[in-house]
Amino acid sequence: MVIFFVLIAFFLSWTWIELTIFVSNRFVSVNLNKKFNNKFIWYLRSIALLLLLLSILYMYFFQNISFQKAIQYCLGIIR
Repeated sequence: MVIFFVLIAFFLSWTWIELTIFVSNRFVSVNLNKKFNNKFIWYLRSIALLLLLLSILYMYFFQNISFQKAIQYCLGIIR
């Protein structure tokens, strides 16, 4: 169940980041290096996936209650 909460948090964060990148690319009038921009976006996506994997592994192997409660608190799912 906790991994489900992590996936929801990851999906919401991923959506927010992708929307921000899309909007900023549409409204920026400065010509930036497209290759650098794409490289940066892929680095950002790689880091996000790595953090997701590490948090799932941490929760699976250690079952830290305080970490689980922090995620539930951030998502507003306090019972």
